[in-house]
Amino acid sequence: MTNPLNPEAARENLLYIRRTLEAAGQFTAVPGKSLMAAGLVALAGVTANSLVTGAPWSQWPPPAYSLDIWGVVLGVSLAIVSFGIYRKAEQMRSPIQAALIRRLLWSLCPAFFVGGLLTNLAVRNHNLEWLPAIWLGCYGAAIVNGGQVSVPPVRYMGLSFLAVSAWAAMASPAMGLVWLGLGFGWLHVVYGAYIAWRHNG
Repeated sequence: MTNPLNPEAARENLLYIRRTLEAAGQFTAVPGKSLMAAGLVALAGVTANSLVTGAPWSQWPPPAYSLDIWGVVLGVSLAIVSFGIYRKAEQMRSPIQAALIRRLLWSLCPAFFVGGLLTNLAVRNHNLEWLPAIWLGCYGAAIVNGGQVSVPPVRYMGLSFLAVSAWAAMASPAMGLVWLGLGFGWLHVVYGAYIAWRHNG
């Protein structure tokens, strides 16, 4: 029988309680497979721009449906990831607490809001070649911030998005679709596969 006054046992109990509380304050239902699917949707958007409509910044006014494609990519990706979060939380038998959702939204929404503002400014000022750097940078900033309450690979994915955004800002506008494909496509696929492998799906 363990002596309740044993300092070593008390230390182990405190460490266990601390780890339990930290886990309860983390968003662990990150759906790796859904991130991979979102990456494939983004690559489909890049392909549609490349082969069908042309890039939105290739001329002014932008080619018909070239920006609409990215609205569809956003909507479909959000639906896939949201459903993936719901399914993974059910499988893990760990319902997502309202307090954790609030923390996550406070982390993500400011950068997404700025991204929407900058996108509006770029469209109004006919500077659509800025869009890849804006989208990748604001998404990366949101993910880095949201990653503070999630599993570590999420933070690293956000930092990778910021790096791709910096390259997009310095590169020729003609490379815009390449950076969008690398960021929203392949980074989601690679990190999603890693999360699915290391964090149960």
